[in-house]
Amino acid sequence: MEFEKYIGNNNYNSAQASARILEEDWWLLNEGNFNKTALFVCLALESLKKKEIADFILLKLDTFLRNVQFEDYIETDDVKQLSHDINLYKERIEKVDYKIIQTDITWKGRLENILSLK
Repeated sequence: MEFEKYIGNNNYNSAQASARILEEDWWLLNEGNFNKTALFVCLALESLKKKEIADFILLKLDTFLRNVQFEDYIETDDVKQLSHDINLYKERIEKVDYKIIQTDITWKGRLENILSLK
């Protein structure tokens, strides 16, 4: 993932880096619940390392984690790893030692558009 590159080389904050990755990897988001959830969890964990997280990551993960049923073709070990990462995310998010970066309605609309692409 290019997260660290965007933070370091482009001076992006976590919200900007996450948005850029979602725009570039839109096709991954739309391959199923597993990929979508894994990508958002990964972005959340990377963001929380920086003590900040975008509001759209929180909102989407809240929705995705309510229904963690994944496609049948996903390997059991991959599901176990993602479950571990989800639990790690839940532990980290409860610490509340991070800043929530508010994004504008335009970006949130763009994200919904990206999530609807096939």
